[in-house]
Amino acid sequence: MSLDINKISVKNSLTSCFGTALESINGGDEFLALLANNADEVHIDSHDYLLNEGESADYVFIPISGSVMLERTASNGARQVYAFLFTGNILGLSTSSIAKYNYSAKALSDLTAIRINRQVLEEFFKRALDIGKKYHTRTEVVLSAMLDHLFVMGQRTAHQRLAHFLLDMENRLFCHKGQYNLPMSRQDIADYLGMTVSTACRGFTALKKKGWISISSNSLIIINDRDAMTHYITD
Repeated sequence: MSLDINKISVKNSLTSCFGTALESINGGDEFLALLANNADEVHIDSHDYLLNEGESADYVFIPISGSVMLERTASNGARQVYAFLFTGNILGLSTSSIAKYNYSAKALSDLTAIRINRQVLEEFFKRALDIGKKYHTRTEVVLSAMLDHLFVMGQRTAHQRLAHFLLDMENRLFCHKGQYNLPMSRQDIADYLGMTVSTACRGFTALKKKGWISISSNSLIIINDRDAMTHYITD
């Protein structure tokens, strides 16, 4: 295994993951050396799976480019989408007591990701305290976002949940003048927000009729009135 740590896309992904350039953190150079010798790049085609529920949880992944959807399917075939991950997000790192992945990770677009053995990474975080602390600080941000999502799911209407989702995606995706492309389908969004796809589609139409968003080519979203949407979510 080897990873080109001097590659710009790899550097950008790691900077996004840790919130700062690794060279600026005590132990960062050692961590980069670890990645160079123990990690590699994997490439997954759109709609293929990076990992599957029930597989041995041997690896941790950090997306370099593309987008990933975490999902789990019940015995009756019903699907729940847990999260959408992008460049610099991390997946597959959990407590050592969890031996198998408890979700599947599907590429929503062509995906390139850093792959490293989970045990190697966990052991490094234990001895390189500054790097470990920085990572755990970033995971606290993720946990806070998850709690916000749970609150919205329990306390807001379907259309409010959709509005919250679109503003969240504006913050997380590459956005130019309020415009961004959604990599996920309407069904994916519905399964994430706990609604039917018809309800999700009606929600898009309702927000569009209010003039708060515009939609082009089904995936290009334009936020026209962020303040109105924010007030709508919190009202």
